[in-house]
Amino acid sequence: MYSRLIAWLKILLPLGALALLSTIFLYSRSPDPISTIPVLANGVDPSQNEQVGSPFYAGTTDGGHALTLAARQARVVAPGQEGMVADDLRATLDTEDGSRITIDATLGRMDDTDRLLLRDGVVLQSSSGYTVRTDGLDAAIDRVEIDSTGPVDADGPGLVLTAGRLRVEEIAETSDIQLLFTDGVKLVYTPQNAEAQE
Repeated sequence: MYSRLIAWLKILLPLGALALLSTIFLYSRSPDPISTIPVLANGVDPSQNEQVGSPFYAGTTDGGHALTLAARQARVVAPGQEGMVADDLRATLDTEDGSRITIDATLGRMDDTDRLLLRDGVVLQSSSGYTVRTDGLDAAIDRVEIDSTGPVDADGPGLVLTAGRLRVEEIAETSDIQLLFTDGVKLVYTPQNAEAQE
């Protein structure tokens, strides 16, 4: 009887072990082979596309004005190319006389010449109450030099303005910031006292 039990155990135990091993292999989670294949977006492997979340830059221009840049995220233009692209970019320029200019853009790109290219809808606001809207702006980083890439619409205290171009620059003698509208300027001005009387 004992020898017969031993004989059956020699058969059943290996079979049980095989059953357990097969169960482990059948129900284990194997990696999805599709998920391990790198997906290319526009011919670029996203894993090789370096990104930075919430980048921030602070510095001063040659004229002593404080400049800050902040964005939701930034990434390299493409592997092997110089420059960065930033989403939801905000540039803030604080002048020495206490004025402030804020520029918001959907997309910003820093090229290899240290110029900031703002695209896809740009809004410039000054602390004096003026707002300028345009499709794109090109700006220098080391000095106050901003040019629109096309027509602009502006409004502010008592005026509505449209122009073909905008240039923001610094007056060397006084370090003051001026906005120059050119190329077919149309201005509608309403005196402030006239608005108060209405």
